[in-house]
Amino acid sequence: MTQKLTGLLDNLHSADARDKIVIKEGEELIKVNIMTSAVALMYEKIRTIIDYKEEHLLRKSAIFRILKRRFLESRDYFKISENVVKELVSAGYLENNKYPQSKIIEVAKVVEKYDMLYSGVEEQKGLTTALNLYDWILGIASCEIEETLVPANKEKVFVRFMYEEMKNRLEIVSEKMTEEEKSLQLYLAVNRSLIKSDKPMLEFLILKLWHPDWQNDYQVFLPQFIDQISKIKEDINKQINHRLTNKLLGFCRRYATMILILRDVIYKELKSAQSLTDDSKLLESKIREVCQEKYSITRRRLRTHIWRAIIYVFLTKMLLALILEIPFDMYILHTFSWTAAIINITFPPLLMILIATTIRTPSEKNTQIMINGIEDLLSGKTGDMQYIREIKKRNWFTWLLFNLVYLVSFIVPFALIIYFLYKIQFSWLSILLFIVFASIVSFFGVRIRGMARELIVLKKRENITGEFFDFLTLPFIRMGRFLSLNFSRINIFVFIFDFMIEAPLKIILQAIEEWLAFFKEKKEDIFQ
Repeated sequence: MTQKLTGLLDNLHSADARDKIVIKEGEELIKVNIMTSAVALMYEKIRTIIDYKEEHLLRKSAIFRILKRRFLESRDYFKISENVVKELVSAGYLENNKYPQSKIIEVAKVVEKYDMLYSGVEEQKGLTTALNLYDWILGIASCEIEETLVPANKEKVFVRFMYEEMKNRLEIVSEKMTEEEKSLQLYLAVNRSLIKSDKPMLEFLILKLWHPDWQNDYQVFLPQFIDQISKIKEDINKQINHRLTNKLLGFCRRYATMILILRDVIYKELKSAQSLTDDSKLLESKIREVCQEKYSITRRRLRTHIWRAIIYVFLTKMLLALILEIPFDMYILHTFSWTAAIINITFPPLLMILIATTIRTPSEKNTQIMINGIEDLLSGKTGDMQYIREIKKRNWFTWLLFNLVYLVSFIVPFALIIYFLYKIQFSWLSILLFIVFASIVSFFGVRIRGMARELIVLKKRENITGEFFDFLTLPFIRMGRFLSLNFSRINIFVFIFDFMIEAPLKIILQAIEEWLAFFKEKKEDIFQ
């Protein structure tokens, strides 16, 4: 235990030193006005309700939005980068008066690199291809800009630590996969489970692993990247969507929970954490203390996420009802029913509240298993090796039969709901919106329930009632997942916020910021 924990602490101290922001003597800090920052911060709070995303993705998402708005407006990379960084500071994603001006230059180099990539694709492949790859390029650029501003080297130490531990506990059995591909799949599973990397983060990660020149000396790799960009994107997506993804993720999640608790124990007193290596009782008490804190924080986070989901669903459903559903029923079908309208508006948030009441946080038994698991990790006890095998291929008849049964199980719940709603005088548009929002809420519920289970290391008990309930609700959850993943692309409310509110608001705030800076200069002239 001592050796592993000592090695981990040494790596963390080195990473902590690299994470610190270096400010040269006499260098100015990036500072925004408190008044404009308050307005920007309020806007971000409202927008996160309309465009629902997990907390750890909010800053990267904000960078993507700002880039999308600023990327093509000029070739002044310093100005674009200055706007990106200052908007992040104003919105509270970066601390005010902490980052040196040199950070803007670092970000400008990243912006220039991706602008050269996009321009090169447009020149060689044509405008249509470039536009199709536009969001993909900006998604990776957002990841690199976030890494430039917030390197998170300590986080990477825990990723490497977990990866090494998983290699000792798990083996992928496959004749088709190379050893490099097996290692990559395990590394992706660790990133997914430990730091909850989303698709752009995984794409950037693979790009760095496969093509290190893209960060070290991008001019060397740029011609090849432009020439083979579609194939590179396809190869990356093939790894992200690998058949073994879910199996590996399911195995890694339990260990990720333990390592996250260990991380928080160490972070609480990083400088004096060395004392934990010699005192197992102290380590146990610290783990127990952190577990209780995390349970409490999780309960608060759950309440926040639940209310955000309820408000999001209620607002979007209410607006759609006012804009589409009620006018359509009243003036086109002439079959308006107040009962149907009230049910359709109130059911989704009520369903979300019902799901929320069934969510439970971990027990004392979970804490004890957590302590035992962390001690095993640090002492090197691996237990029995776990073997992950590729999904067995079925013959065409079995494949067809299983898919037909699955299709029937998918259709039946929807058919029953449609029949019931039709009987209580729902119009076809009202039925469609009911199913859409019931599915979205079901998916939100699963995601929030998953947040509650993040700290649970007890193995889930399977029972007939649970399996039957999953059988009935799976179609709605899958439909909700599909709609949630694709709805953001056509979300009219996000479009309104991004182009009708955010763009002019940020222009106004920028103008106010510049005026206040000018006013400050004039005021200082008086006292010279």
